[in-house]
Amino acid sequence: AILANVQPRREFHGQCKFRRIMIYYRKGWGGLPLLFRVAGTSWPYGILPGLLSTAISLVMSHIPDIDAIVSDRNAFISHPYAFQLFAYLLGFLMVFRTNFAYQRYWEAMGAMQNMAAKWLDGALMGIVFDAGGDAQKPLLLGAMCADSKKPHPKSGSKGGPEHSRFYGEIVHLCSLLHAVALQHLRHDSNLDNLEYAYPSAGNTKSISVKMSTLGIPQFSRAKVGDIYKQQKLPVLGGLLPEERKALETDSTGQTLPTESRVVMVESWFMRRLIARQKFEQGESAVTSPPILSRLYQVISDGTLWFGAASKVAVTPFPFPYHNLIAVFLWMYTFLVPVLVNGIIMENTLRAVFCFCSVFCYHALNNIGDNLEDPYLPYDPNELPLPEMQHSVNMRLFAMGVVPEPEASHEEIELDMDAADLKAKLNGH
Repeated sequence: AILANVQPRREFHGQCKFRRIMIYYRKGWGGLPLLFRVAGTSWPYGILPGLLSTAISLVMSHIPDIDAIVSDRNAFISHPYAFQLFAYLLGFLMVFRTNFAYQRYWEAMGAMQNMAAKWLDGALMGIVFDAGGDAQKPLLLGAMCADSKKPHPKSGSKGGPEHSRFYGEIVHLCSLLHAVALQHLRHDSNLDNLEYAYPSAGNTKSISVKMSTLGIPQFSRAKVGDIYKQQKLPVLGGLLPEERKALETDSTGQTLPTESRVVMVESWFMRRLIARQKFEQGESAVTSPPILSRLYQVISDGTLWFGAASKVAVTPFPFPYHNLIAVFLWMYTFLVPVLVNGIIMENTLRAVFCFCSVFCYHALNNIGDNLEDPYLPYDPNELPLPEMQHSVNMRLFAMGVVPEPEASHEEIELDMDAADLKAKLNGH
């Protein structure tokens, strides 16, 4: 049944219309194409603080007593040097924080790619080491070859599934392992968000959170749960009832932690490979032990990279750093109109400079907010986990396919009778 679910057919690519939710943008034309895109930008987050600072400046300008005091350079602000030190300090803090956030984002992406690559290597080795073949064919048999659907000619008496069915079991376990790992990274414990691949995957909605008219996403834990229901992770063969029962709760009835689910599925993966080698038909048992050991090593390496990816998921950006930036940023927001009104005397220019100064700082700060949690769906800039799962599934499909040799020109002619050969030659 699993094999029927994972037949590597071309139409799967047409059925699974996963939208790229990472932002790919055009360059050139002086950056003009970038000016007209709101979704995914950080500047909308600077509008409200900028307007607040502007409003404070205008209120101070229209109260004569306050304006007279603030405008007196000798009595109030003779030089902005003290405020400049504060603004420089805040700017450096935000730039460093943005760099750290980008490092988390980049490290998360690299760890996930390495994790998937290692687990896929393990699945590939398990499939190839088990495949049959002979000296007449340059490649081992593919999973869909007719001979792969028959018992092994030498070890078939041992029992166990044929190579074709074994391929289906391995790609299912690898797909499930990657899916539960992604669930852990995005803090998603709902197994209903694992779906059968691929009948309903084409209906997957855009992964980005809908943005308001100003481009600001509305974020809450409840809405994140709703988004995960739209971002279901496709598993080859689906989540079998017995697998769901084992992954749902522990022996005491408590919900199994997501990281424990990853370890559990990895153990199924390992157990299935070793059971094949010890007790069943196929070529795994006759593979050289030093070569076979690489199979288990790369799966272990994938788990190490899963740990590296989890480091970013379970360790938030340090609260004291984030908190201090927030305090300084709002201090800056309320102090800017006082300084600007003390230096600039024209009301319109006061409003413009207040808005621009505060707007820029808040927009820059939001870049760090976007990047520091790469797995959570705050906005379209987060990592596209469902698309990565789809990519893994497509690579698992490819593992069962080998090129079918075509008959040579001479062989075709030998199989023809004289009349057919004459008609073929006349046609040329």
